[in-house]
Amino acid sequence: MLPLLLAGFGTGLSLIVAIGSQNAFLLQQGLRGGVVAPLVVICAVSDLVLIGLEPVLMC
Repeated sequence: MLPLLLAGFGTGLSLIVAIGSQNAFLLQQGLRGGVVAPLVVICAVSDLVLIGLEPVLMC
């Protein structure tokens, strides 16, 4: 079970680190002077949920 969790965490981390559409949107909002903190929380929670569900859904 632990190797699956580590694989899911590594995959999720690699997706978060890369500049994807989600990160580009947050950068754009920050540069425009928009409110970023609630968006960051929403994105982080959704990423955590999806990463947490990955081992369950892959079984």
